[in-house]
Amino acid sequence: MENISNNKSIILFNLATNVLVVVFITGASYYHTPLNGIKDTAVYGLHLIALQTSIAGFIYLLTLSKWAFRLVFGPLFFILSCYSFWGYSQDISVTPHLIQALLETKPDIAVDLISFPYLIFISISIIILLVLFRWQSSINNRLNWPFYMIASLCCISVFWVLEQKRPGSLKNRLPYNIYYAVKSYMEKPTLKLNKQIPDVSYHSDELKMILVLGESVRADHLSINGYNRPTTPKLKQQSGLISFPNVYTEHTYTAVSLPQILTNQGQVQSDSEYYSIYDILDEANYKTYWVGNQTLEKSYTPIVKTNDSIHLIDAFKSVFSFDKLRDESLIPVASNILKENRRSVISLHMIGSHWWYEDRYSNKEKKFNPVIDSKYIPSLTSEQLINSYDNTLLYLDKFISKLIGILENQETPTVLVYISDHGEQLGEEGKWLHAQSGEAAKNPAYLIWFSESYTKKYPKVVTNIKEATKINSTTDRVFYDILTLLGISFEKIKQ
Repeated sequence: MENISNNKSIILFNLATNVLVVVFITGASYYHTPLNGIKDTAVYGLHLIALQTSIAGFIYLLTLSKWAFRLVFGPLFFILSCYSFWGYSQDISVTPHLIQALLETKPDIAVDLISFPYLIFISISIIILLVLFRWQSSINNRLNWPFYMIASLCCISVFWVLEQKRPGSLKNRLPYNIYYAVKSYMEKPTLKLNKQIPDVSYHSDELKMILVLGESVRADHLSINGYNRPTTPKLKQQSGLISFPNVYTEHTYTAVSLPQILTNQGQVQSDSEYYSIYDILDEANYKTYWVGNQTLEKSYTPIVKTNDSIHLIDAFKSVFSFDKLRDESLIPVASNILKENRRSVISLHMIGSHWWYEDRYSNKEKKFNPVIDSKYIPSLTSEQLINSYDNTLLYLDKFISKLIGILENQETPTVLVYISDHGEQLGEEGKWLHAQSGEAAKNPAYLIWFSESYTKKYPKVVTNIKEATKINSTTDRVFYDILTLLGISFEKIKQ
């Protein structure tokens, strides 16, 4: 009877500990997930159970030793609770950028973040830890330990099984995402930039350019390219705007597509060193500014850092957040920069049409209905997904039109270049979203707008660019188009 009683105590203690970990830690990864209906909730409930099952194995191993439980589980529970509060309250994502901010934030700034609800949340977590410490000391965790050891190892294996089947399914959730964010933060970028800058030829005319780096926008869903829905009504009215409907890329996710666009590496990557477009612009005496609404990824961070100035909007919320600031927040920053220098290039990195679509536009753009109401794609209809996606393009239409309106009022000649990093699968070949081999994800939107003063001053450049819209090309051309538009050329390497 004593043996049965003790086994019940072990099971009850581990069950209670895991429930508390869900409440104070892992639940924060699911709290903001938009779901609709019993089926969707059940699927994500099973996902949470799978995640916690993998963590349960580690928890049991730590309970085998009183001091391991206190010195390892205790601090981890406390630290993760300190973070999860912000996951619950503000949907903040764990990214390498967040890790960097935590390591570099000054103490006085950190103190300003401490609020009464935060202190209550942390105080409760400390009280719970003390209760767990006392409870764990009262049971014999070594009873039948071989059986429980096998069970815990089976639990831990859930992580590796699911990650093999669907990479990122668990490692992007608490607490695993903290480990992977720190790991990514510590890794060195693989991209090599050639700092032996070529001899650059350029004119000294005053020019301003806004380079808009879009996200997940496919060319064939823009009405300016013949799409049967009015997704770009404002842009169709813009004089001086041209579109390249037949631009393609082999790179269907941001981490590889953006470095290819912003350097001269081309579609086929090798171990060679490449030039950052911003290093070339610097040689041509252009001031460069990066204003981003996406957290920086390791693959293109070295390129971004070659800008003269970097400004990140909503920096602690990534594409995994469901209440991230919309891209219009980039416009005031760009508008202020335009006042600073008469020879400048401003890069605006959008969150664009990245999934979750409903977070990418306002109610004013909700023209196509019904829209998506759950993150669980299998429960959604094709009509819902395409409607929501097309609504994001209406928002893009407004966004670019506003930028053009600002550039039209500049005294100097101006030009706007918009390039999406890749397209998006909308059910073709049974595939959705991007980062896969579907052809629809390989045809990104590419637009160029010239101010009237630019067209008058550089008519040959405008004519040549317009002629290029008639041919098939790749996003390799963007690097060279930017230089051509700004009157820059380079041939040989400095000795």
